[in-house]
Amino acid sequence: MPIYSRTITVKGDIESAFNFVADFRNLDQWDTASTAQLITNEPIREGSIFKAKTSFFNDREMIIDYEVIEWGAPLRASLKADTKNFTLIDTIFLSANSRGTELTYTVNVKYKGIFIIVGLFFGPIWTKLMNTQIKNLEAVLGPA
Repeated sequence: MPIYSRTITVKGDIESAFNFVADFRNLDQWDTASTAQLITNEPIREGSIFKAKTSFFNDREMIIDYEVIEWGAPLRASLKADTKNFTLIDTIFLSANSRGTELTYTVNVKYKGIFIIVGLFFGPIWTKLMNTQIKNLEAVLGPA
């Protein structure tokens, strides 16, 4: 299971950073290839579901449901997407440091079926996507 992870330090407090990143309705502000809407009732909590539209592989549009599987506001949240070809678990960790809020974003990818083999070649795509998303998050939240 490939794991992609990046850590940045941003301005502002933990709660504001958490509320922005963990609420996937803001996804389009840091992942320009994606949009998402909350399809369950507020407040966001464990069991909440976001419907995301994305095009990260060969510009093919995909609709993915992300379920909140862990909601430890304002320090940690995990969202899980399960498709026929892979399962994603996106985890957000936040902590305070002397310069601001440290944000670690991790994506665990578990391939299924033929993608167990083919997925090995997607590493550079995932790395590029993660680098872009983290750069965008840092720009939106403000680098420390």
